[in-house]
Amino acid sequence: MLRAADDLLVDVGFHAMTVGAIAERAGVAKQTIYRWWRSKVGILLDVLDEDLRDPAFWPELPRGPQSALEQYVTHVGTVFTESATGRVLFVLIGHALHDTATATALRHDVLGPQRQYDRGRIRAALAPSPRTTMTRQDADQLLDLVVGPAFHRAFMTGQPLDARFVRQLTTAVLAFRDGVTPPGVPSPDPSA
Repeated sequence: MLRAADDLLVDVGFHAMTVGAIAERAGVAKQTIYRWWRSKVGILLDVLDEDLRDPAFWPELPRGPQSALEQYVTHVGTVFTESATGRVLFVLIGHALHDTATATALRHDVLGPQRQYDRGRIRAALAPSPRTTMTRQDADQLLDLVVGPAFHRAFMTGQPLDARFVRQLTTAVLAFRDGVTPPGVPSPDPSA
């Protein structure tokens, strides 16, 4: 049923997608769908959650902070722009703007656990050394720094980040992590 909903969203869009059409595509009775979900939004929340929790969805990060971060940012940008998962996410974000229950479920049930997973990946990839750990706040800041541009580019242009931008972004994020001013960025005035 989840795959049927995902496929139908891609084929006809959110507004034309109905619970009846999902049931028909899945080969089940409409009542079967309503036993598990209240609406098509509930189904899409589970579609997104299932996609994000699939270990095969997230490639193994290479060793080395720069390579790991570049691969992570590139993958996230591709998810936002070139996958059914990204389409489901953006549909749910749009719906959440008008429906507080959707916003709460999206943040709490799907994106909250995903952020925790991403935080762990960032910590593992970017810890200064194997013997030190990165604080939750540090991991959250780094996560925001790398995901924010990918989301912004996807939302504004529908395009993923290009390789040159990914390299500049990850270099700047690693410099931020290390407390170093990246090349080309003016150093802050300590007297200000």
